[in-house]
Order: sequence, then C-alpha cells, then structure tokens
Amino acid sequence: MNKNITTALFIALSLFLPTIVIAAGKHTKAPSRKEWKLVWKEEFNGKKLDTRSWSRYTRNGGTDWDRHMSGLDSLCRIENGVLQLWGINTPEGYDDKRPFLTGGVGSKGKRAVKNGRFEVRARYDCGEGFWPAIWLMPDTTIRHPYGGEIDIMEHLNFDNIVFQTVHTPHTLFKYEPTIQNYVMVPIKKEEFNTYAVEINTSEITFYINGEKTFSYKNQEPELKEQFPFNNYPFYIILSAQLGGSWVGKVNPKDLPVKMEVDYVRIYERR
Repeated sequence: MNKNITTALFIALSLFLPTIVIAAGKHTKAPSRKEWKLVWKEEFNGKKLDTRSWSRYTRNGGTDWDRHMSGLDSLCRIENGVLQLWGINTPEGYDDKRPFLTGGVGSKGKRAVKNGRFEVRARYDCGEGFWPAIWLMPDTTIRHPYGGEIDIMEHLNFDNIVFQTVHTPHTLFKYEPTIQNYVMVPIKKEEFNTYAVEINTSEITFYINGEKTFSYKNQEPELKEQFPFNNYPFYIILSAQLGGSWVGKVNPKDLPVKMEVDYVRIYERR
C-alpha cells in the first residue's frame, strides 16, 4: 500500500459515499472451485522462507506501510506450518534508531497472475497502532496508483472489522462520479479467517470465509482511470505494519504482536 492512505481519506470518502458494513451471515457464496485452476500454493511447511517465491521487505522510502520494515530474522519465522510476521519494540543494543521493527514479505517478480484468484488464511494479534495487511500490487514498474492496488484485508488496532479496498487514480483523486471502493466486514478477530479476491475484466470481487462481501465493477461507459486491473499481473504482499497516519500511534506496551499466515493460494480461471 503505497499508502499514505489516511483516516482523512476514509472520512472524505464517507462524505460522498454510503459506508458499507456487511453483516455476518448475509454474504453470497463464492463460485465453485471448478471454475479455477490452482497454479501455485504456499503451505509454509519448510523451516525457512522459500526465496524462490518470496522476498523480505526492508525500509524503502519511508512510506507508512514500510517505515519500520526490517530484515531482522526474528521478524519472519515459520513454525508448525505457519508464517509469523512480527511487530516489535527495537531490541536494546540493536543497531537501528527506529523505535519499532516489523516483518513483511512479497512475491514481486516471482509469483504473480493476471485475472486470477488469490486466497490467504490468516489471523493476527491486536494492538494499538498494529496494522496487518494482505494486498496486491501490479508486477510492473508503473507508478502508484496508476496500475491499481487491491487490499484483500487490512485490520486496525482492536477493531472487530476488516477493510477490503480497491485503489485507482479514479478513487484516490476523487474523479466524478465517485464510486464505492471499499467495504468493512465484521470478523472474529481472534480466529483464522480466509480472505480472497477474484480479478477479471469486468469486476473485482472480495470474499471472507467463502462468502462474497463486495464487488468493484468496471463501469460502462468507461470512466477515467477507473479500472486499470486488466493491464498487468498482480503479486501479493503480506505485511505486519506499525503506526502511520491511518492506524495512529503505536503503544509500545502492546508489543510484540504478530500476523500468522497458514497458507497462500493463487488460481487461474479454467
């Protein structure tokens, strides 16, 4: 999330668009798996991160999402078939002036698909200033947001909801007519949940635990920079983020916190 996605942004959106909160148990079931062919899966069954599929993130420009990213080994662990990405207070004596350190991984240049389905089973701790996320970016050098961004899951602090969001130049620059581009969905935050998104030429559809939560459609007639998602393959990012203008200040007493990922799966339409 090449973010500075801010609280102000969501407040501004709410002035123009109705807030959508999807009630549990009222979703539409996901399409049959017969429609999809599994092309890659990561079950985290090894002892170390598979560098053929994943790269670690470190600070790169100091945006909100990667401001505290670090390659410290203890921030990215695999235990009992689960990837753990941690957010911690910087250890005493460690040569880093930042107050907090976080772990994140991405599949850029290694695992990407165009017009596919991404599915992730994950859970996360809660803490003031903790912002775990699962999201997609175009596997190209195009400048953000012109290739689009798809946030499959973002969780803030101690919320009982997650955000699922689409970002494009049309949504971020508030071109008219404005279009609903996000949804807030209640979850059982202490449990593992399965988050998924499907991308095709006509819409982007989000799911949680196999139930449809939201659809962002390619508008007709075509709107300015509203649907760039047909142009590039997308790769996935898993990130344990701390602090920033959207999530707010970090409470050091709530650390350490972690995001756990059971699996990642990528499909192509048959």
